[in-house]
Amino acid sequence: MSKPSRWLLGLLRVPPEPHLPAGAPGSARVFRAAPNYWRLKLLQWGLRQAFTLVGFIFILGFLQAVPDELVINDKGRSRHVPTGRAMTVVHGIEAFAIALWLAQLPLSLAIIRLDYQLRWYVVTDRAARLREGVLTLTEMTFTLLNVQDIRIRQGPLQRLLGLADVELRTAGGSEGSPTAGHGHATSRNLHLARFRGVDNAAMIRDLVLERMKRARDAGLGDPDDPAHTHPDAGASALERAAADLARESAALRLALSRST
Repeated sequence: MSKPSRWLLGLLRVPPEPHLPAGAPGSARVFRAAPNYWRLKLLQWGLRQAFTLVGFIFILGFLQAVPDELVINDKGRSRHVPTGRAMTVVHGIEAFAIALWLAQLPLSLAIIRLDYQLRWYVVTDRAARLREGVLTLTEMTFTLLNVQDIRIRQGPLQRLLGLADVELRTAGGSEGSPTAGHGHATSRNLHLARFRGVDNAAMIRDLVLERMKRARDAGLGDPDDPAHTHPDAGASALERAAADLARESAALRLALSRST
């Protein structure tokens, strides 16, 4: 990473890499966005800047066509209204807008470059952690036991570049449900995680499926999640209460039998 990039990261207080999620030592697999994802982001950035430049050229051409005087017909009499002062103000605003556009070019390019470099997708034998973003940092962590659906999405342009997105949906999620994150109201679904812009989507999907199966077979999960410490994890509250009552009754009968 270049020195200007490190300086910008320090200014934005973005940590260079995430901490590993819970899991066995040595089980972490780290995935990154593919180089073609950077090329795709660069193409999108270039198209946005080109459209902005075309807009500036169109406005400048329109302003050049404005005459020095406007003839206004007022009750049968013609009045000549000079446009010089107004056009001077308009040209000043246009020049200021162009200067701002030129100034944002290197900054916006650096931000999309960092957005590509700082995408981390980490999978252990128990959990996964996904981090993306520069100006708005988003980090999602979830246990593999909570994953309910895995999909691979690939648009036409992604297919052309050999890219795809791997989507993992966890329990409680619904398509497009509005949620809030990091104190800001967003439309991000916190139950939907995406490995964006990867070129090994099938391998990631197979790895997650394999580790999900192993975690479920071994009963691994989040040690802080009560559902994984209760003997009747996964049951409803009523079922767990009934099971607890049955165990207490059995223990009481055993104690009574011993005392007699």
